[in-house]
Amino acid sequence: MTATIYLASKSPRRRELLSAYGWRVEVLSDPTEPRGWFAGDEEEMPDETPEAYVLRTAVTKLMDGIAARDELDSPVPGAPVVAADTVVSLDGRILGKPRDAAEATAFLRAMAGREHSVRTAVAVGRSKDDYRTAVVLSKVRMKALTDEEIASYVATDEPWDKAGGYGIQGIAGLFVSSITGSYTAIMGLPVCETAELLAAYGAPAPVLGQ
Repeated sequence: MTATIYLASKSPRRRELLSAYGWRVEVLSDPTEPRGWFAGDEEEMPDETPEAYVLRTAVTKLMDGIAARDELDSPVPGAPVVAADTVVSLDGRILGKPRDAAEATAFLRAMAGREHSVRTAVAVGRSKDDYRTAVVLSKVRMKALTDEEIASYVATDEPWDKAGGYGIQGIAGLFVSSITGSYTAIMGLPVCETAELLAAYGAPAPVLGQ
């Protein structure tokens, strides 16, 4: 059994979620790398469904993380690597990280008063030939939003590194009237499914004393 895991993600939310359950999290991604939208980041393929997109990007991040772990001087023996990605979609259209205030505003206007889908894929493994995945689908309904509410939210720092341009765990929680599915998956990491995958690789949640 190992309590150490490697995280192939720049997301502080994912690191905090895993740490809260007792895992010793070693982050493989450079925290100084861009976290908002940038050219070439998580590009959507032609005719790609939201589920195919989010699974592909999570596995790509896992492969990059495994390569980074293998370059470490002394990696922890047996410690698995975790990667994840989240995608928001509305009417089948992917709403990625907003490029600017205009796109963030457009995303929020489109979602206001409606239900949208949030899919988070998690990939866990030890090598490029030995990994497992899970995709969790949740539904989020936002209340009707005024132009003033949208403008005030876009003026904060929250939209820029988040799928769909909002974070449910932050100020945008004020806009969410209901959810169906996994709250932590909407945040960016489905902890139930992630814990099951980690347990399969000999790293059950330390908080349970296993």
